[in-house]
Amino acid sequence: MNDERVFDYGYAGKEKKEKGIRSPFQIDRDRIIHSSAFRRMRNKTQVFGVFTLDYYRTRLTHSLEVSQIARSIASILNKKYGLNIDSDLIEAISLAHDIGHPPFGHLGEYIINKELKEATGGKFGFEANAQNIRILNFLEKKFYDSKNNKIYGINPSLKTVDGILKYKLPYSLSDKDKHFIYDNDIFILEKLHGKDFINYLNKYSVSLNDKKNKTAKALFFEFSRCIECQILNAADDIAYATHDIEDGVESKLIDIGGHFKVNKYLKENNRIGKDSINKIAAQVDNFFLNLRNIFNIAESKKKEPMHHIRVKTDLKEFFSNYISKFILNIDLEERRGGIAKMKSKQVLRKKENGFIFDVPIDLENDSYKYAIIWENGVNLEISALKEISYRLVMENREILLNRYKAENIVRNLFSVFSDIKNIKLYPDDFQELYELGFYDGFGKTQNGKDAGFKIMCADYISGMTDMYAMKLYSSLFDARSFSDTPHA
Repeated sequence: MNDERVFDYGYAGKEKKEKGIRSPFQIDRDRIIHSSAFRRMRNKTQVFGVFTLDYYRTRLTHSLEVSQIARSIASILNKKYGLNIDSDLIEAISLAHDIGHPPFGHLGEYIINKELKEATGGKFGFEANAQNIRILNFLEKKFYDSKNNKIYGINPSLKTVDGILKYKLPYSLSDKDKHFIYDNDIFILEKLHGKDFINYLNKYSVSLNDKKNKTAKALFFEFSRCIECQILNAADDIAYATHDIEDGVESKLIDIGGHFKVNKYLKENNRIGKDSINKIAAQVDNFFLNLRNIFNIAESKKKEPMHHIRVKTDLKEFFSNYISKFILNIDLEERRGGIAKMKSKQVLRKKENGFIFDVPIDLENDSYKYAIIWENGVNLEISALKEISYRLVMENREILLNRYKAENIVRNLFSVFSDIKNIKLYPDDFQELYELGFYDGFGKTQNGKDAGFKIMCADYISGMTDMYAMKLYSSLFDARSFSDTPHA
């Protein structure tokens, strides 16, 4: 599958000539780096509302850091187990894992999904991870087949797409809130896993969405991820757990001098069970105690030379040590099916809360033979740190005000651009895509409107940067933005 691409189209002759020069995953990585969606990430902030702080991490810097962490994890596992996890593949999926994120972070994702569902009567939704694949396969216009009037995006390799796909549940079979792949990409799942996998999804979709068994879907997602995707996911979690707190402290959005109750935040996080809270509360308390001590020591020595530099170097060392700790506590276990002896196309069996999974995964495929495990409860510690940093930042008054503004911006932009009467407000390339029929085939909404136009609206808005969305909103709704000189 290394050489197989999503579409049987592209500069096949050129790629054959490059064999031995660039691997398929190096080609994917290079195409991603040169894509406009990748460049736009530099103006999409990790935490919306902090775009005025020039040192705060963006989606682009986050992706670069995730790539470094993921490559370190892959290198350690390769050396420890004699594996051959491809570092170029890891880099490609790390750099692309956030290109589908809309402006204003997860808030933007939530609003676009909500608006698109309402506009199409629930037939279609928006999901950032699914949008990653849509960008790679369609919205990035490297390959255009003029003979058949088709666009193939950057035509990535199947393994690159597999490494990015965190949620292999089609929208129509999901709860439609989050964590799904678009229905028109189901063919990718069949290419990756065969028809048995699609049959499994159709058979068990009701059970996977059972609200009484909240672990069912999480376990399915876990079992259906290849090792490269698992490494990416681990690196992403490590980056979030450390870098968001680092940025929050630097920007003073997180007041580590405040005596907030760690247990209070952990108990309010329904993703961490009561038993787990007791196990990790001391670890998380210790994290913030050590972080606080850096500033306490610095305060006692503030009259000494290099005071401010000392704080910065101590902070860097502190977070670097935690990243190393988390990476070094990652290990592997061999996946087993319902019987001990490994067999080709053996199903992966796991029983949880009375629900039995028979996910048709090829356990002889090296990408699916192993599962990542965390030692010493660091996964719980990471989850707790992610939750606490999110809560501490999001409770900041300035951030709350900006979130309210962002919600209004996305809602109003969707209202304008989902109305086909306003098609001339779109950039020329989107108008052309619509006129040439690239958004045909999605059917009608309940009130007879063109569903494809609503999907184009989601594609357009989700591709905007934070600042572009704000400026466009201002030009549409702020009378002060009128130009003195009218354009012809």
